[in-house]
Amino acid sequence: MKINKIIIIFVSILSIITSSCSDSDKDNLDGLISDGAFPKFAQEVPPTTIGVTDINELVYSFDIIDANNTISLYDLDLYAIIGGVQTEIFDVDEFTSFPVSLTFTANDLADILGIEVSDIGFGDNFFFTATATTKDGVVYGGSERLDFDDLGDEDPSNFILEGQNVTDDLIDEDGYRQAFEFDFIILCPSIDFSTFPGTYNVAFHRFDAFFGPQGDTREVIAGPGDNQITILGGALPLDGADDLVLEIDPQTGNVSYGGAAGKIHFNTFGPGNYDAVTGLVFTCIGKIDIQIDSDGFIPNFLVLEKQ
Repeated sequence: MKINKIIIIFVSILSIITSSCSDSDKDNLDGLISDGAFPKFAQEVPPTTIGVTDINELVYSFDIIDANNTISLYDLDLYAIIGGVQTEIFDVDEFTSFPVSLTFTANDLADILGIEVSDIGFGDNFFFTATATTKDGVVYGGSERLDFDDLGDEDPSNFILEGQNVTDDLIDEDGYRQAFEFDFIILCPSIDFSTFPGTYNVAFHRFDAFFGPQGDTREVIAGPGDNQITILGGALPLDGADDLVLEIDPQTGNVSYGGAAGKIHFNTFGPGNYDAVTGLVFTCIGKIDIQIDSDGFIPNFLVLEKQ
């Protein structure tokens, strides 16, 4: 069939690209670990979630070291998503000696972003992105991973570094404790399961770009089990998806897949099943933010906001 031929061609091209990129990534990663500018957290990676009962209680701290003793300049920047709106990128500070010990309160973060502490709320995200320059003038950094379109800039050259950018292998591996890109989100003080049922607007759905619009709203009901909710019709209701059952950790709001094996995530290009779900829920602001994984396919992202 024509579709099968297209899929075979696509997989072949993808394997060539992946092979080519992996060789380049391996060289870049090896060079960085041996003599590149490699800022890393001294003991452990700072938390990706912070739970507070009041925004004024927020404190975010970390210590950074120069792993290879090669850094002449560490330049740290910050951007955030406040109330669902992404800010510009702001300078935090530049550092020429290590170790670096930093602590940020809600007031500190507000000052950097040029906003009031009262503007910061539960569910807001803060993203740190940095570059590190060696004593030989070579620049390393993870900020090439920023999506310049999302930042309101149509010129990608504004977000391309002049030196050797680090690879996704290093950025995504917690064991390296890299301090190029890191972030955290503010959790709600508690999870109120009684607030889940209702109609939610779709704030973002990644697979709309591939399958066509799947509707502007989703219905969420309680159950079927304790600490579970169900998104009726799942992420792709117009593509014949099964209902999506989410298991919610009542202490943290972390999400996992709570349904039976073999349930359909989508049919077109598939079928693809609900293999894993991760994410967070925020009952204090009526938000569900999840990633859905189906084996052999790119992740799908779904963000729902209660009406």
